Amino acid sequence: MPRQKRPLTTGGIIFNILYTLAFPAIATFAFLYTVLVWILSIPSKIIAFVASKIKK
Repeated sequence: MPRQKRPLTTGGIIFNILYTLAFPAIATFAFLYTVLVWILSIPSKIIAFVASKIKK
Protein backbone atom coordinates (compact mmCIF):
# COMPACT_ATOMS: atom_id res chain seq x y z
CA MET A 1 0.00 0.00 0.00
CA PRO A 2 1.69 3.25 -1.10
CA ARG A 3 2.15 6.06 1.40
CA GLN A 4 0.20 9.17 0.66
CA LYS A 5 2.23 12.35 0.48
CA ARG A 6 1.28 15.04 2.94
CA PRO A 7 0.35 18.32 1.32
CA LEU A 8 2.91 21.13 1.59
CA THR A 9 1.66 23.91 3.80
CA THR A 10 3.30 27.15 4.85
CA GLY A 11 3.23 26.06 8.49
CA GLY A 12 4.84 22.75 7.63
CA ILE A 13 7.64 24.42 5.69
CA ILE A 14 8.29 26.94 8.49
CA PHE A 15 8.29 24.13 11.06
CA ASN A 16 10.82 22.11 9.05
CA ILE A 17 13.11 25.12 8.64
CA LEU A 18 12.98 26.04 12.34
CA TYR A 19 13.42 22.39 13.35
CA THR A 20 16.55 22.14 11.22
CA LEU A 21 17.96 25.46 12.47
CA ALA A 22 17.36 24.56 16.12
CA PHE A 23 20.08 21.90 16.25
CA PRO A 24 23.08 24.27 15.90
CA ALA A 25 21.50 26.63 18.43
CA ILE A 26 21.03 23.83 20.95
CA ALA A 27 24.57 22.57 20.37
CA THR A 28 26.00 26.08 20.80
CA PHE A 29 24.03 26.63 24.00
CA ALA A 30 25.17 23.29 25.43
CA PHE A 31 28.80 24.06 24.56
CA LEU A 32 28.70 27.53 26.12
CA TYR A 33 26.96 26.20 29.22
CA THR A 34 29.63 23.52 29.62
CA VAL A 35 32.44 26.06 29.23
CA LEU A 36 30.79 28.42 31.72
CA VAL A 37 30.40 25.66 34.32
CA TRP A 38 34.02 24.61 33.77
CA ILE A 39 35.27 28.19 34.23
CA LEU A 40 33.15 28.79 37.33
CA SER A 41 34.33 25.53 38.90
CA ILE A 42 38.03 26.49 38.69
CA PRO A 43 38.07 28.29 42.08
CA SER A 44 36.63 25.29 43.89
CA LYS A 45 39.15 23.00 42.17
CA ILE A 46 41.98 25.28 43.31
CA ILE A 47 40.65 25.36 46.87
CA ALA A 48 40.34 21.56 46.91
CA PHE A 49 43.88 21.19 45.57
CA VAL A 50 45.32 23.58 48.16
CA ALA A 51 43.34 21.91 50.95
CA SER A 52 44.63 18.49 49.95
CA LYS A 53 48.25 19.76 50.00
CA ILE A 54 47.80 21.38 53.43
CA LYS A 55 46.24 18.22 54.89
CA LYS A 56 49.30 16.06 54.02
